[in-house]
Amino acid sequence: MKPYRLYWFSVLVALPLWAEVDASKSTMPDKFQSAPGLIKGGLFMEGSKKRFEGANELNLESYKTKLEVTPGAITLKHIRDPQPSDQIVVKFTLTNGSDKGSTLYFPTAQRCEAVIRDTAGKVIYTWSEDFEFAPEPGYSYVNPGERLNYQVTIPFQALRGKVASGQASIAASLVNYPQLRAEMPLEIQP
Repeated sequence: MKPYRLYWFSVLVALPLWAEVDASKSTMPDKFQSAPGLIKGGLFMEGSKKRFEGANELNLESYKTKLEVTPGAITLKHIRDPQPSDQIVVKFTLTNGSDKGSTLYFPTAQRCEAVIRDTAGKVIYTWSEDFEFAPEPGYSYVNPGERLNYQVTIPFQALRGKVASGQASIAASLVNYPQLRAEMPLEIQP
C-alpha cells in the first residue's frame, strides 16, 4: 500500500505544508492485537464465552437489603402544615453477601428509587418523579462483603393531600434491579 500524502495550504503564506502518513502501520504492539480477553470499548471481544459469562454472572439472591426510615410515624397535621425541615429520610443499604464481586448496570444516573403506597397498595408517591437524572448509563462494582448505601429524602409537603391516616408502606429498590428491594410499614397518625 502506498503512503498517503496530506497537503495543507496556509491562507497567509502560500507555501504548501505536507506530511507523509502510512496507514498500513499500527501503533498497537502485535502481542496486544489478538490477546484472549482483550477489552475493547468496555466489552470482551475475544476469549472464552464461558469465562466471560462466569465473570459477569450476577447472583441477586446473594445480595441483602436493609431499609431504615425516620421518622417511623408521621402525623397528618405535619403533612398539612409542614416546616421546611420536615422530611422522611430513607436509608437503603445493599450488601453483596457473595464470595465474588459483581458489576451492577444502571441505564441513567439514578441508582435508587423510593415509593410510598397506601393501605390498598396504590402508589401515592414516587421519589424520582421530583427529579431529572442525567441519561448517561453507569456501573457500580461491588466487592464481596461490600455495601452500597443510598439516602433519599421525601419532604412532608410532597405528601400533602395524597395520604390518609392509617397504615401505609414505604419501599426502596435499586434501579434496574427491582428485585433488590426492601419494604417497611409507615404509620400515618391523625
